Amino acid sequence: MTKIPRIAVVGSANIDLTTFTDRFPKPGETIFGQRFDLGFGGKGANQATASRLCGAAVFMVARVGSDLFGPATIDNFKKLGIDATNVKQVEGVSSGVAPIFVESSGQNRIFVVKGANDELKPADVDAAADLLKAVDCIVLQFEIPLETVYYAIGFARKSNIRCILNPAPGQPIDFKAVAGLDYFVPNESEAETITG
Repeated sequence: MTKIPRIAVVGSANIDLTTFTDRFPKPGETIFGQRFDLGFGGKGANQATASRLCGAAVFMVARVGSDLFGPATIDNFKKLGIDATNVKQVEGVSSGVAPIFVESSGQNRIFVVKGANDELKPADVDAAADLLKAVDCIVLQFEIPLETVYYAIGFARKSNIRCILNPAPGQPIDFKAVAGLDYFVPNESEAETITG
């Protein structure tokens, strides 16, 4: 009998607010868009969703806002079969959002407002410790505070749990803090940003 992998994602959960338009407005100009889509995203949530779709048992450790997007994000995780026990709402803070504007040519512009993602702290890793110690792998990315990423890496190392870091979005890092990772998977632009 094949063992089902148990994966924990410590990371971001955003709402993608995508507007499709013929062209971007000029400064001070108002134009009409053709279509609007609201979707669930964030690099951490995307990792959790992909892992679940591949058949893993998935546990999410995240923070969402006290706005209407917070409960919707938690419900979406549950509908996907992702354990959202450690997805907590932060009072008085918005959920992470990504307003995305897409021209008919496919060119896009994306703004990310971290919101509650910035409230995911090392204490949240400790609060989920029992769950995390029972997984096969912890997956991380950089849409949460670096101190939390580094802390989760140290937790994985001490607990002898495989750890994967996708360093996106790319930014300078403390190489000592990421030593001992099992997998470090930047794309080309992230690798360039990290190494200078």
